[in-house]
Amino acid sequence: MSENTVKKVRRFKPNIIDLLIVVVVLGAIAGIALRMGVVEKVVANSSIEPARISFLVQDINSDSYNYFNVGDEFYSDTHKCYFGRLEEKPYDLPAEAFIAGADGSLLKAYSPTDPDDPSKSSRIDVRGKVISSGVFSSEGFLLGGTTYIAPGSKITVKSSNITVSITVTDIEKVNASE
Repeated sequence: MSENTVKKVRRFKPNIIDLLIVVVVLGAIAGIALRMGVVEKVVANSSIEPARISFLVQDINSDSYNYFNVGDEFYSDTHKCYFGRLEEKPYDLPAEAFIAGADGSLLKAYSPTDPDDPSKSSRIDVRGKVISSGVFSSEGFLLGGTTYIAPGSKITVKSSNITVSITVTDIEKVNASE
């Protein structure tokens, strides 16, 4: 064979972009494995317990109050899981708004009253409680064993009658006998 007929073997020369791709793929795999392992450990090491979740729905039309019925089942659109069963008829209050005054102090204002019925506000805030289940841990409450929620969490929930955005105000353990 002559030198002209010998084919040169082209060697693979990795560059910085190849290295970054490998690092990103390995990081994603490690992150998924870690996330799955943490959730499984919490659920496996803890039992799911009943909980009472208090909530606030702010500034909705006063007619929407009629769509909250005792026993309604709510599901979370935000987290794609069961949220809870409405424990009792929630109560409504005129919608509150906080406005900064000229001196920087906060002033509480209420929604204007309904012209047809001056004793009622046309916009209301609704406070209620649902019975749910999840895992209580030192880090917080794991709704349904999969999603952390805490007071202040905003979640979109829906029942067969209404879809609303709620703010969780409290989460407490419920005795199984209740």
